[in-house]
Amino acid sequence: MAEILEGKTLAKQIKASLQERAYNVYKKLGRRASLVGFGWKGDGAGFYYLNKEVEASRKIGIDADIVLLEESTKPKQLFTLLDAVFQKANTIDALLIARPLPPQLNILDIAANINPAQDIDGSGLISMGRLFMCKTWQDIENLQTFIPCCPKAVVRLLDYHKINLEGAKVTVIGRSNTVGSPLAKMLTAKNAVVTLCHSKTKDLKEITLNSDIIVSAVGKINLIEKDFVKKGTILIDVATVVNNEGKCVGDIDFENLKEICPISPVPGGVGPVTLACLLENIIISAERKIK
Repeated sequence: MAEILEGKTLAKQIKASLQERAYNVYKKLGRRASLVGFGWKGDGAGFYYLNKEVEASRKIGIDADIVLLEESTKPKQLFTLLDAVFQKANTIDALLIARPLPPQLNILDIAANINPAQDIDGSGLISMGRLFMCKTWQDIENLQTFIPCCPKAVVRLLDYHKINLEGAKVTVIGRSNTVGSPLAKMLTAKNAVVTLCHSKTKDLKEITLNSDIIVSAVGKINLIEKDFVKKGTILIDVATVVNNEGKCVGDIDFENLKEICPISPVPGGVGPVTLACLLENIIISAERKIK
């Protein structure tokens, strides 16, 4: 069997000091670090993960609440709610907006109304714009704004398993503005040679067969099968899909590829690291207010 690129150990390392740091925030600020999450029950998966993030936050001493959006929530109502969070920036450290949202809520307009100081998942226009202005990884590390947690988790997982990105041919499948596009930017900053693929990409198999690393973030079971990769290709699976047996799986055919390729599992790969990065960002945001 090839190496299993698990993320649980790395996530545990990231979280090791967070409870102590959360307590230090409480001692220095006279309040707990705080998170407000916006979610819509119409998307079961997104709301489920938001609840998990809130639960994990509370476990380490972060105050966390959910603002429930309705099917009928109007843009003006949401902007009023976002402004209320912005006005309490001294006591609300972190804002998280679970996607997707009701269709009448334009994500670009929402991104323009996110306070970058509270934008712990780097989804606002200012945070994302600053990321895309960076050329090198050092530039990214010097940012005072946050970067999206899931792509950051992919980079940290690759670094943790000592996978050299410089000059590596990396194929990223999925061009979402939460994972694929910012991940392609981060990997480029790490000096990888990145190909960003999507639903209209022709000859995907030809591209993946010529890759050193494949990162898939689509949400389609067995999108990447054995004939799509050469032996030894590093496989990172970002997707989480529930199959017909009720089991969580990803885009990549784990069972048939784990013998020949280093591969991240689903669950237990990118997911735990993403959550750890999110919790870390909440603490960092609160720590910035300590004088």
